[in-house]
Amino acid sequence: MDPIIENLNKNIDVMIEDATEFLAKMIKIPTENPPGTNYEQFADLCRAKLMDEGYRTDIIEVPTDRLQELCEFGNGPRPSVIGTKGSGNIKIVLNGHYDVVPAGRGWKTNPFMSVNDGKFIYGRGSSDMKGGIAMQVYGIKLLENTVPDIWKKLTVTQTVVPDEETVGNKNAGVYYLVESGKISRENTDFVIYTEPLGVNNICYGHRGAIFITVKVIGKKSHGSMAYLGKDAIAGTTDLISIINKYGKKIEKSRISKYNVIPPGSKKPGLAIGYLKCGTWANTIADECEFSIYRRLIPEEKLNEEKDKLYDLIMDYAKSSGYEVRINEHYITDSIIENIENQFYRLFRAGLGEALGSEPELVLSPGTFDMRFTHQAGIPSLNYGPGILEESHMNDEKILINDLKKSIVGFAAGLYEITRGV
Repeated sequence: MDPIIENLNKNIDVMIEDATEFLAKMIKIPTENPPGTNYEQFADLCRAKLMDEGYRTDIIEVPTDRLQELCEFGNGPRPSVIGTKGSGNIKIVLNGHYDVVPAGRGWKTNPFMSVNDGKFIYGRGSSDMKGGIAMQVYGIKLLENTVPDIWKKLTVTQTVVPDEETVGNKNAGVYYLVESGKISRENTDFVIYTEPLGVNNICYGHRGAIFITVKVIGKKSHGSMAYLGKDAIAGTTDLISIINKYGKKIEKSRISKYNVIPPGSKKPGLAIGYLKCGTWANTIADECEFSIYRRLIPEEKLNEEKDKLYDLIMDYAKSSGYEVRINEHYITDSIIENIENQFYRLFRAGLGEALGSEPELVLSPGTFDMRFTHQAGIPSLNYGPGILEESHMNDEKILINDLKKSIVGFAAGLYEITRGV
């Protein structure tokens, strides 16, 4: 093993406790999105941490006149934290999002207490993805402590952003940083995202997605005279039944040749996420709304699959006599990065040496902010700790040992880049 990587493995022991404490502080700030709570408090915490580590920092605010455009499901300020360090010619941007999905009910522990039982750290965002933010901060610290002159070759920009969880063709996080030129081909050689795809995996893209809401319009009447109205609930349940049958059909239609994880995500998917209907027990509902998330494997073409789904819905509208409205919130094709890029090859080699085995190359089942830098032509990969299946679950947790391994592996991958570029 390379002596530097041996030293990375030794030096992590003196800082893993600090890393878990920083993660705990982040979890204890409930940054639930929607709507986007405590964002400014979190940004202050993160900026202070980066300043303590010697970064040149800034807070990037979305102008108030852009909030409605960029934050469809939220409200309030949308700060991104940027911290830059080093003067080297290799310019790498690290990215993590600090918003988390709402915790909801049914937890065994308080989702924002950050319970540490010695093996796991529990809490909303522990895996998705404040653990990734802890890794990117402490991975750089570990590399700097082990190779003090690293900054002659490397310039690192930490970016910690909001609003990944509410997706969108645009958003107030990475999209806005790319649009405003904070991340660009001119100032960035490579971007590393830190989503929870597993410590032994490098992610080089994601499946595609179509996210729409559908509204079925009926007519109110008194419940005792239902025949005077047009029951939107009846129309909606019929339509959902048709859509679910279609979903089962497409799941059986093909299996992707790509290494999408978990294995069940190699198939196309469709899910109804929520259903809202009615105003009162004794009133026939005049309106129902539900959401559809269609997941596309790379072999599927976005426009073709979108047309099939829309045609299915509108054919029902014509045959049933219900007015049906479709609201499109978000569409993206599958994205696949070039794994022959030198940054991929070098990062993978360094990570593999630290892990003791070659990392697996995978695609994410869900979309994430990589699409924005991919579309801008900036090479990007994802490496982060956390248990993918824990994302958005009750009693979300992260293995402390995974966080430790990822910090070392991340530092080793970056070190290899500085040796090979």
